[in-house]
Amino acid sequence: MSEVMHKKAGMEDAGLTDPRTSLPIRVSTTARIKYRKYFDERYSYRDVLYDLGNRQLNEIIAQDFAASAEGAIHMFLSKSSDIASKKREWIEIRKVNTRRAFNYFFSIIRPDGIDIISTSTKYNVPKKPRLFVPKS
Repeated sequence: MSEVMHKKAGMEDAGLTDPRTSLPIRVSTTARIKYRKYFDERYSYRDVLYDLGNRQLNEIIAQDFAASAEGAIHMFLSKSSDIASKKREWIEIRKVNTRRAFNYFFSIIRPDGIDIISTSTKYNVPKKPRLFVPKS
């Protein structure tokens, strides 16, 4: 018998609203770690982001994410969705078309906000991408 454990990452409010969904943006610890590591490895001014507090870094990440509002490229239901009760949480993948630290954002659309769960510099687009505007 195996047990399945779903870890919920700590989300912190970024103080900005997503232009695509009009929901408040929250940022996960994973996204902050990726930003800090990315700048640590690539830039000489790494101390600028590495030493920032979470609140300031959340705002930077949320601004980058908000710039991807027109770049949604794929959506699918999360494993935590319950079709029977109509509780659906959509995972949305967005591409930023302007030059940013990361080209892709992975987020979960929830009734009370949109959570940035991860970022990436690359993404393999599926052969049949799905995209639609979820109802809040």
